[in-house]
Amino acid sequence: MFANYLKIALRNLRKHKAYSLVNLLGLTIGIACCILILLYIVDELSFDRFHTKSDRIYRIVETHTEPNQGERRFGVTVAPLAPAMQNELPGVENYARFVGLGRLTIQYGDTKFYEEFFVADPTVFDIFDFDFVQGDPATALSNPFTVVMTETTARKYFGDETAVGKTLKTDRGFDFEVAGVLKDLPHNSHLHFDILFSLATVTANERWRALLESWDAEGFQTYVLLAEQAKAEEVESRTAVLVAKHQPVDYNVNKQISLQPLADIHFGSGNIEADRNANKGDIGYVHVFGAIAFFIILIACINYMNLATARSASRATEIGLRKVVGAHRWQLARQFLSESMLLSLLALLLAYALVQNTLPYFNSFTGKSLVLYFSNNGLLLVGLVLLALFVGMLSGSYPAFYLSNLKTMTILRGHLRAGPGQALLRQGLVITQFVLSIVMIIATLAALSQMNYIRDKQLGFNKDHLVVVDINSGAARQSFMAIKNEFEQSPEVESVSVTSRVPGEWKDIIELKVLPEGTEVNAARTTNFFGVDENFLVTFEVELTAGRNFRTSMSTDTTAVLINEAAVRAFGWNKPLGKTFRTLDRDYECHVIGVVKDFHFRSLHEKIGPLVLGHSHNPMQSIDYFSARITGGNIPSTLDYLKSVHEKYDAVTPFEYHFLDQQLEDFYQADQRMIRLFGIATMLAVFIACLGLFGLAAFTAEQRTKEIGVRKVLGASVAQIVIIMSKEFTKLVAIAVIVAAPLAYWAVNKWLEGFAYSISIDPGTFILAGLLAMAIAWLTVSFQAIRAAIANPVNSLRYE
Repeated sequence: MFANYLKIALRNLRKHKAYSLVNLLGLTIGIACCILILLYIVDELSFDRFHTKSDRIYRIVETHTEPNQGERRFGVTVAPLAPAMQNELPGVENYARFVGLGRLTIQYGDTKFYEEFFVADPTVFDIFDFDFVQGDPATALSNPFTVVMTETTARKYFGDETAVGKTLKTDRGFDFEVAGVLKDLPHNSHLHFDILFSLATVTANERWRALLESWDAEGFQTYVLLAEQAKAEEVESRTAVLVAKHQPVDYNVNKQISLQPLADIHFGSGNIEADRNANKGDIGYVHVFGAIAFFIILIACINYMNLATARSASRATEIGLRKVVGAHRWQLARQFLSESMLLSLLALLLAYALVQNTLPYFNSFTGKSLVLYFSNNGLLLVGLVLLALFVGMLSGSYPAFYLSNLKTMTILRGHLRAGPGQALLRQGLVITQFVLSIVMIIATLAALSQMNYIRDKQLGFNKDHLVVVDINSGAARQSFMAIKNEFEQSPEVESVSVTSRVPGEWKDIIELKVLPEGTEVNAARTTNFFGVDENFLVTFEVELTAGRNFRTSMSTDTTAVLINEAAVRAFGWNKPLGKTFRTLDRDYECHVIGVVKDFHFRSLHEKIGPLVLGHSHNPMQSIDYFSARITGGNIPSTLDYLKSVHEKYDAVTPFEYHFLDQQLEDFYQADQRMIRLFGIATMLAVFIACLGLFGLAAFTAEQRTKEIGVRKVLGASVAQIVIIMSKEFTKLVAIAVIVAAPLAYWAVNKWLEGFAYSISIDPGTFILAGLLAMAIAWLTVSFQAIRAAIANPVNSLRYE
């Protein structure tokens, strides 16, 4: 029986080539898109799950609640918390701590690189499953001055030589021995490092020993491994008691400890500060792309349903004869379902080939390393076959049960006509296709408008032609004035500023807890802090709205600060000039000499917060960057000059620089990547919908051949016939625009809530999307309409 079904299905596919091609193309593109999106979603959901103990690993997160400032969550805590938890709380089996100590220059022979100085407890390899290719994980980080590195990093320094036992020199005056080499960390790990130093290295330092025992100095990224029977909620509540017992009371901050499951870190780090998670995910995008995959598959299935039901009259005789010779309804239904599933399986084979060829481009768009292999993943193959069968069932279900239910006598008497219910269903399906497509068009246009708004928005400073050069060594810091003066000697350099941070900072911005003049201790405010020199305002073109700038000739300016307008509002001052505040964490008093206009020193996802600009001679100040405004006339030679000056004073660390405008783009890299993918998905959805419209228009033209012939004989022009044939589809698309508009408005508003500064949704976006959808539909239908309109009416009326 199955062989017979298969034979008839193949015969029908060959007989109706155009119909089969339209359906096959739509299903192929739909399944290929679905596979790519599912690969992306599975990868996103797999983060950190490769660790065998992942269900028992938790990160410690601190939540700080401050008066008038709400909640802030931090991915770091104090060093002694984890050891105390293991020693004093039942259920805590082990712990591992990480802490970043800046960067240092590492050298082996003539090979020299600037690396992150990231240290960790030796227990890290007891908790996490990072595979060793050289060395012993049990002892790799047990001793001082030992280091573990990834395979790629080992090749960078040692080539094909064995790395374990080799000695690396540093610019800090001490050497390290390589104790282990790891396989490169999986891309779906939130933890990423190239080199990991032993925590025992820094404990030799007296200051660091005090820090490891301090319940007041936060900065350690901490993970705990719970026992198999332990409950995280109970450990969390006991930890709160433990913290209250050991940690000093801060009357300005209410601190709470929570345990974040390892599997939640990828998607749960969006609002966590001081977080080293380099691969922060957004579960919203996973939901969006899951919906897109479903939409695209649904649009492709609707094509099949529409065309199959539209062609029902052409198969009526076949159905009638089968029923006369004894075929039951379920046999007929199975026949039609076998056709849809055969077509779906053929589409799956073509989709697999399409995915294999497009996967490299998809990976470049998403920044992932996705692969589609069945050799070691039979479950994936089963899943894809089930997907194809599901698509076949979904697309073929209505046609199968509709066609198999036709009455035998009605068919054989030739009275079969498409009823109003069938016509309404087809119209409803077309509307559904275009509603989904138009929602995606509107969302894409709105997202592009938001990105253009971000790109063109005035940030309060001039980001163009600003070269930011890192200060990476003590030698450069000691000679910063000489370096700055030599930078300014170039005719291509307009001005240079020395700062601790820059707008659009990619490192953690320093924060101060300040007590404004005239307020009580419990009204302390947290503010951001930049250390700057007198050239900062000129170099970054920041506007001074009140007071004056720093002056190196005035010795009192070492305690002077500039504040932004947001700080004036936060401190509740009407006349800020001459006011003072005290920094509680550093016990230092500053006086305000000027106010600068608010400028965006973080991304547009965040509102402008209070900012204090301290003078470069201020004891709170450290210097980390030279920022040079250049003319842009000859950028390569300008960079060569800056590099030569840097190397003159710093022969150890490499010359590192960024163009600030490019660095600011990185804030929105994930958003831009998702918008590009969304745009491609939108185009494909529209294309698949148009395939169905094309097929329906062809069928309509075929059904109305005689009508068109009569109209032409009676004098109708080609334009009139095209309008008559396009009118029905135009009405359907217009209805789709009306239905899609509120859905798209809601979806776009939800996305824009993630930006502190965003566009207002322009009605023109909806009008443009509607016109685009209408134009695409007209172009699709017009091809068939014109073809029918210019046909010779004699051919259609010859036998009448």
